[in-house]
Amino acid sequence: MELQGSFTFLAIDGADVRLKSGDSSLINVEIKAPVRSGQLHIVDSIATMNLVLALDKLKTGNFFTEAAARTFIGGYNAHDLVFQGSGPHNGNAYDVSGIAQAGELDVDISLTITAVANSSQPEVELVGSAAFGRVHIPLPGIGTVENLNIDIDAMLTVSEV
Repeated sequence: MELQGSFTFLAIDGADVRLKSGDSSLINVEIKAPVRSGQLHIVDSIATMNLVLALDKLKTGNFFTEAAARTFIGGYNAHDLVFQGSGPHNGNAYDVSGIAQAGELDVDISLTITAVANSSQPEVELVGSAAFGRVHIPLPGIGTVENLNIDIDAMLTVSEV
């Protein structure tokens, strides 16, 4: 199923983007950040997307990792992660690349956006990755991680505008 037109991401309960540290780090942390707002425009097989995640409301399911994640993000003066990107249709999905900014942090993100068939409401799946390079993780025994890679996964409901 190929999407066409303009859509708004619905910031409903459960509209979380899952960020999971990759296997190259010493610690595997899964963070869920809720969607604050966003739009997806698809015209002539080109997708343009902006998505705002509420980093100040992130959840990890563990008190210690949640505190560490919030401290890490707070170190960049970040409350929202704002992603803006665009890209072409690849036959099955859209390959969207762009920059995500959160306070003093800028990171390149590549996403694949796929329309989900057989759902009661229109949904898109976002799958991708981001590489942060060298970062300091505020957990005892962890310290600096040379290459923090994050896997991104989300199933988000959209509404046609």
